[in-house]
Amino acid sequence: MVIPIDRNGSRPVFRQIVDYLRRNIESGRLPPGTKLQPIRLLARALGVNRETVADAYRELETLGMTESGVGRGTFVLARTDVPRPGVTEDKPAPRRPFVPILSHAADTVTGLRLIDYTTDPHAVRLDRCVLDGSLYPIDELRRALNHVLRRAGRTLLDYGDPRGHEGLRQILVERLTGYGIETNADDIVLTAGSTQALALVAHTLCDPGDAVAVEEPAYPGAAAAFMALGLRPVAVPLGPDGMDLHALDTLLGRRGARLLYTMPTFHNPTGQTTSLEHRRSLLAIVARHGVAVLEDDFEKDMRVRGRPVPPLRALDGTGQVVYAGTFSKALFPGLRVGWIVGSRRVVEAATALKRATNLTSSTVLQAALAEFCRAGAYDRHLRKMVRELAARLGRAERALGVHLPKGSTFTRPDGGLTNWVTLPEPIDTLALLPEAKRAGVVYAPGTVFHPDGRRSSSLRLSVGQAGPDALERGIATLGEVARVALGRRRGRREIAAAQSIHV
Repeated sequence: MVIPIDRNGSRPVFRQIVDYLRRNIESGRLPPGTKLQPIRLLARALGVNRETVADAYRELETLGMTESGVGRGTFVLARTDVPRPGVTEDKPAPRRPFVPILSHAADTVTGLRLIDYTTDPHAVRLDRCVLDGSLYPIDELRRALNHVLRRAGRTLLDYGDPRGHEGLRQILVERLTGYGIETNADDIVLTAGSTQALALVAHTLCDPGDAVAVEEPAYPGAAAAFMALGLRPVAVPLGPDGMDLHALDTLLGRRGARLLYTMPTFHNPTGQTTSLEHRRSLLAIVARHGVAVLEDDFEKDMRVRGRPVPPLRALDGTGQVVYAGTFSKALFPGLRVGWIVGSRRVVEAATALKRATNLTSSTVLQAALAEFCRAGAYDRHLRKMVRELAARLGRAERALGVHLPKGSTFTRPDGGLTNWVTLPEPIDTLALLPEAKRAGVVYAPGTVFHPDGRRSSSLRLSVGQAGPDALERGIATLGEVARVALGRRRGRREIAAAQSIHV
């Protein structure tokens, strides 16, 4: 079976397989009773992960077009809505289940790989990129919330300015000035977290069908937000010091992207921070090609070592960089408070779009957060959080150096919540995940950070949910599970080699 696959398109590979087989079944080229190729053989022929083909076969079975059985394979079913010649039916034909036709953008997003991270409640959670609840400053936030409700409760419970609470925007002006970003409250719009910020900027600057250049491995939340708008994430590989600038220059030179999305500080998932020289070179490239930049500085307050590097927005002399940030990582995600800093034209367009989609974000929470910052509670929280984060990152790195199998590598970020771990190449971290869960540790497999869902021997390890002792235990468990998997693989290779010699 030869199935044409467009690996550079925005449509997921598994969806392309479903569409091709569905067309051939409906046209009769694959008649009832036809046995489809085994998953393993078709995956090998197409050069894709087995799970990609398995997803496609499951979708066809859901549509009522095929039937699968363990040990038997997958067969094309007869259509129940077409009467056989010479057969008269007294009873009405059974009704086929309704299968909605999704838009191209919605269909693409629903095709993204979803990983089941549910596990034993006592397992070590290394998958979630958020702080654990023990670090949440609940009491101080409660005092701030009570204060603003007593002082201006009725006003705060009304619809607010779609740009967000003016007091919090002014506080952001003051804080961003410390990072070298000169702005004013009118050039900031508050959003429902960073995801809405990314979507608003992309919707403002791009048209459906446009390509957005993204670092690979990539933050899957951004890729999903772009796909939901009908945009095409185009991968630019990461090198030792960040995005491959030669590859970026080549892509932009052939008008291959309308927008560049980048995380130059504490990149998710790798934890990398690019150098000042790299940032200046990147800005020179985008200025030459006239392409806008969306800078995601989502963990800027989480540095534990090293000297800060100015954000791209602070170095930008052309006005091409739109800056996005959030309180979700340094505080907690339930606040849903992020922001956009851009030119007046971009901010006005983003504000109009925000008003059209959700009117305004929670003014009460924004006002409480402004009071929380004014009272010094945010800075006190940051000092406590950074000390804990430094201890966790240090413990994780020591444990990774001790417990991982020989040949493994991992990043050593200057802050943020993640290490990017690469195990020896035979290991597929998606296939390894069920074994790790059974052993009591969960991580994010590398495949979810590749827009094309490719197989990966890497994984993202987050230190946000586990304390130092739990990190040590979880990483030791992960190392043992990986060594057992490698041992099985070596054993199979030795058996295969022995059989080959015997033959």
